[in-house]
Amino acid sequence: MTPRRCMSIATAVRPMRRIILASSLALVLGNTASAQAPRGIYAPGQAVVTGFSGGLRPFEIEPGQDADARSFINPDGPSLRVVDLSRMGGPPEAQLVGAPKPFTVSAKWIGQVFGVALDDGSPANIYVAATSAYGLSIVARGPDDKPLRVRVGTGGATFMAAQWGPGGGPGSIWKINGLTGEVKLFANVATARKANSGAALGGLAYDAATKSLFAADRETGLIHRFGMNGADLGVYDHGASGTAAVGLAPVPAAVSGVDLTSPQFDSAQPETWGYAARGRRVFALAVQDHRLYYAVAEGLRVWSVGLNADGSFGSDIRIELAVPSAAGPTEISRITFDDAGRMYLAERPAPTGTQDFEALSVPSIGRVLRYTVIGMTEAKQPVWQAASDEYAVGFPETFRNDNGGVAIGYGYDERGNINPHSCGGFIWTTGEQLRHATDSKLAAQLGQADLLAIDGLQGNPVWRIRRDDEPPRLSYFIDYADAPPDLAARGHLGDIAIQRTCAGRPAQLPPAMLPVGLPLPPPSFRTCQTHVCGPGGKPVCPVNQVWSKDGCASGCAQSEILVNGKCCSAVDLRPGGACGNPSTDISKPKCGTTQTAIGPNHECCDNDHIYSGSGGAQLCCAGALVNGKCQQFIPKVPGGICLDCCSPGYVKIAGKCCLNSQATSKGVCCPIGQTPSADGTQCKPTFKIPKVSLCCAAGYVPTADRKCCAAANLTTSGECCPAPVNPKDRSKCVAQSGMKFSPQKSCAAGEIRDDKGTCVERKPAPLPIPPAPRQPSTRTAPEKRAPSATVPIACPPEMVPGPLGKRCWPAQRGRIAPLAPRRVAPPPLGRER
Repeated sequence: MTPRRCMSIATAVRPMRRIILASSLALVLGNTASAQAPRGIYAPGQAVVTGFSGGLRPFEIEPGQDADARSFINPDGPSLRVVDLSRMGGPPEAQLVGAPKPFTVSAKWIGQVFGVALDDGSPANIYVAATSAYGLSIVARGPDDKPLRVRVGTGGATFMAAQWGPGGGPGSIWKINGLTGEVKLFANVATARKANSGAALGGLAYDAATKSLFAADRETGLIHRFGMNGADLGVYDHGASGTAAVGLAPVPAAVSGVDLTSPQFDSAQPETWGYAARGRRVFALAVQDHRLYYAVAEGLRVWSVGLNADGSFGSDIRIELAVPSAAGPTEISRITFDDAGRMYLAERPAPTGTQDFEALSVPSIGRVLRYTVIGMTEAKQPVWQAASDEYAVGFPETFRNDNGGVAIGYGYDERGNINPHSCGGFIWTTGEQLRHATDSKLAAQLGQADLLAIDGLQGNPVWRIRRDDEPPRLSYFIDYADAPPDLAARGHLGDIAIQRTCAGRPAQLPPAMLPVGLPLPPPSFRTCQTHVCGPGGKPVCPVNQVWSKDGCASGCAQSEILVNGKCCSAVDLRPGGACGNPSTDISKPKCGTTQTAIGPNHECCDNDHIYSGSGGAQLCCAGALVNGKCQQFIPKVPGGICLDCCSPGYVKIAGKCCLNSQATSKGVCCPIGQTPSADGTQCKPTFKIPKVSLCCAAGYVPTADRKCCAAANLTTSGECCPAPVNPKDRSKCVAQSGMKFSPQKSCAAGEIRDDKGTCVERKPAPLPIPPAPRQPSTRTAPEKRAPSATVPIACPPEMVPGPLGKRCWPAQRGRIAPLAPRRVAPPPLGRER
């Protein structure tokens, strides 16, 4: 065993310092193919997560000043983090886990990114793509010749610092070296030498077979293929090739782009950001079985195109499935597959264009869905289940709080330790306000109010799909930014990627698949998830058959297209047609008792969220109606500025405007570095005590920021530098040129780092000293021990201390089940619900 240095709680409460890049020796999973891989910033089983780096709003301003004009993107906030998922500390019971983040890249080096992909390197390299999913912010020169944030395009306007990385732009793809952590510009997406002007990029997908990286251009709708040297090797045009393959009219690309100097650009109106038309706008990408899967905004459809042996695009194009509409505007932003070939989809709610860096996307409508192949036509086209399985994400509202990311990781044992032999046993998603339950009983069970508004990760077993209105109790939660909770934050998380090294593909049949010839089960909602049902959900087709016109058939006619188990004509696929949206009977969403299906997409909407316009058209608002109307997420520009008034979100204290979150109940505005206490009566330092101790590998030491830092990289003030410091002057980091970093290289085989960071020969561990022989006891009777004193915990009403006295349990088993299930094994095949 190599020696480790651990950080205690006492160490953690020292003054905290920000780290630009902090890397440690990554966890290497035992008994896997990667056990002998070089150690770097990433190892299989860890999560690579993207997110909004945060906004900086002035704590205190003069009355009459516009706070939005003085709010900027935080360049030091995390845009990408590697999260160690190896130890959860126990079975999943909706607890917050203090998982280490051994590597972080701030916005000043890569800007705002969403899509993330991992290659098959050892260790894997990380690729991230520029995004507008969190908004587009612009600045112009103010009266004092300093950058001033503006909302509408004007002369001399440019994108705000940290919107894109240094030397990059809206089409930038960044590569992070998996061994050294070096950050560099991998490629800039351009079409006919014209760079992306603002809409930026969508998802990324890596194909190990052809060493290709695919990227979705949100402005042109094209999918680009890049070689590992960053060269553009060709494009795929869904608006031309994809539509033609199914008999639809082509959707041409727009050529206007974004002009920041024109008043037509409005940073609060996403429709002015230069997005491609919905019929050709691509977001999510994934490679599976030599096919590239991609999601198109119109109809929430998933398509696929074959890949040739050299990685180029083939001509075999088809629609895989269509997803029922959500309770608001969304796009499928992530596609991934498990080892059984099941497809997982995550939705990203539409951006709002908010100017206060809070609600960046429409809240509480993001879903995570799963589809299984339930048959195969005569033409060898897979038949996907029509009614999807769904996962409950987060505790607020209707448990649909996903921010657009989903990945499959390893499973865990009963102690919460990662199990490398359980490949594909867990699903991880990115979400908002994950433990902030809107139900009072659920909130009481979750407890610890300061640990509820978590924007980060949720993980639960893959077999634990949503059961009606049951919340995600069998889950782990991990905070992304490790910052004080923000109840107003929405859409701050992005994508997630996890590399798994599996020994082989498990032989697993889709659940409840029946052999041909056996009696068919009676139709039901669950039956239509495993068989093709006809109109009204009544007729049930045998396995490997689809619904064609008036009955079941072994496939569709040559002029028809298979969508969700139903054969559709080209006319049916058009907007408003029988298959123009997933509103057919076989895939129509099942609305709850307090919901109604409205609009052309028949989306389920809460009854108190339905707004009826003057023309009779209905709209599903993201929140309950106020005074009979929807509440806009886009803030209105005030008609005039009150010279003695404070901006929204501020309160006047001692003649100045103080940010609400910084004001105490005693009328004090907390200064920078402090925040109101839990009871709101006084200011306290802004830091969080870690929830778990942190142990670092030999040659690395823990810092106050709960990071592992190479001893040679640590300054005398406690700052962890991205490169070794000057041993003659350890007071500051060595100046870096450009954006390249070169953290310490790994030691050679058989070597470890000593306390000075030098690689030295690993010495064999000393042999254990055998214990002395036990002497016979002279006692005639066993000694009785006094019972240890325990302090019972205080539980809310209707709750009692659990058997270990560490958690509160319901006094009686009722509708709300206890949060401490002890069995994590999946149920028998075919009984996932």
